[in-house]
Amino acid sequence: MTSTDFSYPQPTDDELAAQQPRVPTPPAQPIYASPRPDDLADAHDSAVARVDGAASAKSPTLGKVAVALSIVAMVLSLAASVILGATVGPSEAASGYYFTDTPDWYQTLATVLVGVQGLCTCAGVTAIILGITAAVTGRGRTPGVIAIAVAAIAPFVSFGTFVVLSFLAA
Repeated sequence: MTSTDFSYPQPTDDELAAQQPRVPTPPAQPIYASPRPDDLADAHDSAVARVDGAASAKSPTLGKVAVALSIVAMVLSLAASVILGATVGPSEAASGYYFTDTPDWYQTLATVLVGVQGLCTCAGVTAIILGITAAVTGRGRTPGVIAIAVAAIAPFVSFGTFVVLSFLAA
């Protein structure tokens, strides 16, 4: 207790600390500045296993589905670009510059191929979302990252192929 009367001597901080009971300090644990995400996931899984009583293994199926979807989208998009790019130049040379001047079968083919490109775009966006989910949740981290990369690069490869073939075939 502290008195407002300063004629009584007050204990210093060192004297107060000496009056406290001694508590042994725990041994120093190594501190990691930036733990690896896998270590964090393993630590989380072991903590969940201790709480639940059983470890829950995460299946890499989501990452594999994302890779398969991104590869299918890339292949279909590339095939549509090759067909359309190889035929647009000769079609313009034979029929005229405008799309309405081309034969009906070519208009139908081009419309279907553009629809395939739209479908491949939706599949690629879905593959990116699934790949991100797989990478973040640890359900196929490596395939998820591969799926993201393939689905992100595929539109550029497909469009570049279309442009090159449309100019070469002209």
